[in-house]
Amino acid sequence: MHYTSFKGEKMKLTKKYLLAVLLLSLINCDLLSKNKILTSHLLNTLDNNKKEALVTFKNLLQDKSHLEYLKSEQAKMLTNFTEDDGIEQPHLQEKLKGTLSSEYNENQLNQLFSELGYEKTKQFLDNLHKMLQAIKDGTLRAFHDSSSFKDYNTTLEAKKAEALSSVKKELYVQYYFYINDLQTADDFFVLTRNHLMIFKNNL
Repeated sequence: MHYTSFKGEKMKLTKKYLLAVLLLSLINCDLLSKNKILTSHLLNTLDNNKKEALVTFKNLLQDKSHLEYLKSEQAKMLTNFTEDDGIEQPHLQEKLKGTLSSEYNENQLNQLFSELGYEKTKQFLDNLHKMLQAIKDGTLRAFHDSSSFKDYNTTLEAKKAEALSSVKKELYVQYYFYINDLQTADDFFVLTRNHLMIFKNNL
């Protein structure tokens, strides 16, 4: 009798566990579906400039040449992590000590856009487009300011390449910091906006 009772309780717990897993799966599927719908609707409302910026953003997120920069920025963040920070956010410190995920996932990008919402996502893509266009046209004032580059005699084309690389690396880092829960979607928006608008007077 005791064994039968124990077996019955075990089956009940198993059923509850399976129901919980099923419920979580349904919730995740629902969220993924909503994110896809939102992203699809967003794409339909973008002009060509923002669509081009989005393509550039997706491509750079899959470019592993920026991985070393991500690792160096991770190390800097860990170095700047104070003892008090560790006490308040121990999980964050542990993540910084480990290997960050840097695999591109379309669903995670959709999740970022979902959290940002239409307006912030459009603003982000608009800022990115303007910066990319200014670099391409060579119209940034920084290109004509020797203090902005290490080599005074650097050619305009070399300056363009350096500026483009800087933008891409920064976006790569901030995105994967978000993916690894080192910062929020709003943090991503603010930090990338600030970086993209370094030369805002020239846009």
